[in-house]
Amino acid sequence: MATEPNCRMPLQGLTIAVVGAGRIGSELIRNLGLMGIGRTDVFELEPRVADPLRSRYTVYDGDFWDTLTLARLQGYDFAVCTVDSPIARQRMNQKCVVANANMVLAWTEGTLAIVGAYPFAAQPDSACFECDSARAAIPMPIAALRLTVEETPAAAGPATRIATASVAGALAAALIARIAAGAHGSVARRATLDATLGQGASLEIRRDPRCRRCGSLQRPVPIVQTRNRWQASASVAHLCPEMLNQRLRLSDEIEGLPAESCCVHELTARFHGGPIPAKFALAEVGGRTVCLDFEEREAGPAPAVSRAAAGHQPGN
Repeated sequence: MATEPNCRMPLQGLTIAVVGAGRIGSELIRNLGLMGIGRTDVFELEPRVADPLRSRYTVYDGDFWDTLTLARLQGYDFAVCTVDSPIARQRMNQKCVVANANMVLAWTEGTLAIVGAYPFAAQPDSACFECDSARAAIPMPIAALRLTVEETPAAAGPATRIATASVAGALAAALIARIAAGAHGSVARRATLDATLGQGASLEIRRDPRCRRCGSLQRPVPIVQTRNRWQASASVAHLCPEMLNQRLRLSDEIEGLPAESCCVHELTARFHGGPIPAKFALAEVGGRTVCLDFEEREAGPAPAVSRAAAGHQPGN
């Protein structure tokens, strides 16, 4: 959901999608409730993990790559990924960059709680998760961080893991509040905090023009809903042969096809008019990148604006 740069967003009016209802996710959801957030929806792969939340929140079962569509994602003020998986973080980044949705990522490494905040909707030039942070990060220490990831004990005890997850969830809630208050400045931020030593650091992340994910994008990216069917009639191929040579960047890897750049004629030859196993594709049209959204829209109003939030949220 697009916002003006440095614009204040009242907490009670925010809509937030939380991916993952495990240790980090459940702590984040608890903090969001205490903050008086307007509406929180939960996306969880394992139904049993989300069962305790169903009476108070709207829960979407399944892989968020399938359930959190671009159209649905655009209806949220923030999307937060708490799944402790690099692939999940990259996929969330991939969708939020295109959907222009403010993104927060939270995970743990040993006793370190790590949270990244990327205000795509509030700041068009915000860095993304895949930008070269090692080259572009500007440190802003909040304490002297002595314990590095390499020095972290290989096997933290159960109590330490729970405490670290709680710190990550609380830190994610704090960064959401920071962005909502318009205090995030013009860059993304990554914060780390050691759950046992109480030491941490905060880094401002500058956008990397060489980033493969966002370096060449002009945000917000126009999104065009289109049918996922790949067949060109003989007349179209004859009148517009250049259309078959249009290059696309697919959201998903397809065996035998280069995901970074494949041609329309390759897709028509491979799938014979049928759908391709991809959520969306990026194409250059008129000198600008456009997103072709293949995901089916649900009938009726978009979920992000059609739910009775007051009936699902705790103590707001």
